[in-house]
Amino acid sequence: MLSLSACGGRPIDATAPPSLPQQWRVVDERSGSLRAGVAWWENFNDSQLSSLIDGVLIANQDLALAGLQWREAMLEAGLVAGNATPDLAASLSGRNTKALRGAARPQESYRAGLSLSYELDLWGKLARIREQAQWLAVASELDRRNTALTLIGATARGYWQIADLNQQVTHQQQAVAFARETLRLVAARHTAGDVGRFELLQAEQNLLARENQRDELVRQREDARNSLALLFGRSPLLRYSERRALPINEVPIAPRLPAAVMARRPDVQAAERRLRAALAGAEAATLRFYPALSLDAALDAGSGLFRQWFSEPSRSLGATLTLPFIEWRKMRLSSDKAALQAQRAEIQFRDAVYRALAEVDSAMRERLEAQRQIGNQQRHLAMGRQAVALARHQYQAGSVALQTLLDAQEAVLASENSLSALQYRYLNATMQLWLALGGNEAFASGQGE
Repeated sequence: MLSLSACGGRPIDATAPPSLPQQWRVVDERSGSLRAGVAWWENFNDSQLSSLIDGVLIANQDLALAGLQWREAMLEAGLVAGNATPDLAASLSGRNTKALRGAARPQESYRAGLSLSYELDLWGKLARIREQAQWLAVASELDRRNTALTLIGATARGYWQIADLNQQVTHQQQAVAFARETLRLVAARHTAGDVGRFELLQAEQNLLARENQRDELVRQREDARNSLALLFGRSPLLRYSERRALPINEVPIAPRLPAAVMARRPDVQAAERRLRAALAGAEAATLRFYPALSLDAALDAGSGLFRQWFSEPSRSLGATLTLPFIEWRKMRLSSDKAALQAQRAEIQFRDAVYRALAEVDSAMRERLEAQRQIGNQQRHLAMGRQAVALARHQYQAGSVALQTLLDAQEAVLASENSLSALQYRYLNATMQLWLALGGNEAFASGQGE
């Protein structure tokens, strides 16, 4: 005796949503005023950066590929949607037959047929299959949006990295100029007999070291330029607009609660859609082993003479009941496999939610810490420049050794580079925060990309 009780109900119940905090642990009280009606990256108030982002969203090959994958998923959903309508088929055939031996005349036959078949969706199996394909198509579109967000972040990082290196090259060129001036001063004192050969060698070594450091920074800048050019899917020989130094203005962010962030994060939304698709697929896998009823109708006509092709029409009507649950072992394995896929999709969804929360928290902390340290570093740099001026005056007076002056110059260069690194860190953390927040409303709705 066969039983259908093992096939009843959904294979997986709706899962409980991940728990979300009501507020963030860290809040930026100086979030600033957002610009209305523009793409969210316009809030960085950098026309060169905005132009680069607009261009890369058009030219990037990864984004183009994501768009093709989305279109493919949409076409697949359209094909699957055809299971809600009857299948129609038409045929025409003609045949000429003659025996190879004997004098029998050739025999001709002509036939035409039209058939219609339709599977009744008694248990909702076909609806679940359509639902699964639709959710996967939506997830593919969200993947495309997430690719665009990732691309925006990579473009901004490359742009700021070049600006940071431009700034460091400028600092290093100034250090080379200081080293040359120091060498001139030491050479003059050496000629006058005030210092020995050792200090002259120190000054010459210092100049060579500065020049080598400058050349290394120039090489790193060329590598960064090549990497940025590749984002546009073009030759790395092409160059784009650059900043000579990093901007120091504060960038506003969108104040947004955790629940709102989850609604705008395309990766989280894509994971949720894939979970819904997996649940629909798991149910469809079980329903495939329910009895299936198909109706079919056919109209057929034929004749031995071409001019009388449709002279002998006939029709047929029928129904077919299939009982796939007899293959109970295959049924159990298929259902278990689909259930595991749904469980995996649930884990991936929860991971996406918690990862998004962690990214917002980390980016917010990084932004605030960089913001605080920038002020301290600016004061540190101002004091270092005063120390260089004082050490230079004292060296000219002969009251301190050359190493004191060189150490003061080295400290200023290190302080300038530290300030540049903090500016880059602040901008990058702010960009990461915007990305973690999912962009803005226009971007989340598919505009402003």
